[in-house]
Amino acid sequence: MTWRAIAILACLVCAIGPACGDNAARSDDLITATSGARLALQRYRFDDGTELIERGEFYDTELHTRCRPQAWSDGTQRCTPVADDAVYRDPACSELLGVGRTIDRPAYFVARDTGPDGPAPRVFRAGAIGGSLAVSYARVGGDCVGPTPIAMGVSAFYELGAELAGDALVALSDSEVASDRLAVQVRAGDDGLRVPTGLRDRALAAACTPRSRSDGSVVCEPSDIAQASYYADPACSAPVAVVGEAGEATAPALARLAEPSGCASYYRIAGEIAPPVYHRDGASCTAASPPDSRTFALGTPVALASLPRTVETAAGHRLRRVVLDIGGMTIADDRLFDPQTGVDCRPRALRDAIRCVPENLITAAQLYSDAGCTVSVRLAEVPAHSCGAPAAYAATSRPFQIRAIGDIVASPLYRLDGTCQRYTAAAGNELRALGAVLDTATLPWAIYYSER
Repeated sequence: MTWRAIAILACLVCAIGPACGDNAARSDDLITATSGARLALQRYRFDDGTELIERGEFYDTELHTRCRPQAWSDGTQRCTPVADDAVYRDPACSELLGVGRTIDRPAYFVARDTGPDGPAPRVFRAGAIGGSLAVSYARVGGDCVGPTPIAMGVSAFYELGAELAGDALVALSDSEVASDRLAVQVRAGDDGLRVPTGLRDRALAAACTPRSRSDGSVVCEPSDIAQASYYADPACSAPVAVVGEAGEATAPALARLAEPSGCASYYRIAGEIAPPVYHRDGASCTAASPPDSRTFALGTPVALASLPRTVETAAGHRLRRVVLDIGGMTIADDRLFDPQTGVDCRPRALRDAIRCVPENLITAAQLYSDAGCTVSVRLAEVPAHSCGAPAAYAATSRPFQIRAIGDIVASPLYRLDGTCQRYTAAAGNELRALGAVLDTATLPWAIYYSER
């Protein structure tokens, strides 16, 4: 199906389908998404009738454009048009030109300036096509920097029309509705828009993401978390977190340690420690020099919040909505369950259609089956044991394919890294063959449309 056909069908959905309301707004849902007087919800409607709200993008019915939350220099968050860039054509950053990269008939351009106090975007209406540009300049921190070459293949440039004042855009604010430990984060527009955007663990003071475990339970894992993948000692027995950049004032708060069992444990981050650090290389523990980083010891362990998950069923629907219980409040998850693949899926553009693609795809590795590195094979390196939901599929590139993860490969494998060297999976991991190719044409497809 072409994008033109998808767009036409999107119009028909709102014209002849049920009222374009929020299918998550049921009587047993306390936290629901609703359009505002000006900003309309964007949603995916799959071929079986299942719908999924897009939490981070809306449709401005006054400006007739999709928009996304963007911080402005005055501290206000506004729904800023999804548009190509307006760039400066001169080293004084005084003359702007719109660069047509992704949108065939642009209505707006955004100059993505940053000032001393942060983002300072400017929105312009698109003018007449014309002009040309080989290099561009940008305002960064109040300075004019450049030149930067214009990417090859860009041939459409536009003069700019009137600039929109910041208060011509819908202002957005964030709040939360709390249970005992978890809180639902809610984004609201000053036009009445209301949409749940995520979860926050109040005990850990961190935004968190639901993660399924192999036993069927769900925990809320902190979204911004350091990985404790290095060690403070040459025996690789004292794990540490190596994060950030040297000179950063803000230290991270939490770290995740992958255990040899395949499970993970979580810690508050303690004081900063001095290098050196070490890392595991197969069975060896060797010195490492992570660039521009800071090293922190692990402090007290923390337990993650758990939350019940329900997979709904609906007659005639292949996809199943996932509902999360947040201390008595229920919200729809931002993924769906596909019983035919056996895993959760999310919308993703594949070729000329949006499909519900399996989540947590492992990136396939290219290795070799011979010591001369002449016979290539593609494999998936996965945890031998895991407390998380087991990986079922891997993705390859050139060509892009989604393939089932198969049996353990026991024969010797090699990697081309300057020279052909024997390859051993990282500690706690195993190499598995790739099985049958999943025909992506069989995955549910969707239109992406806005409420009107």
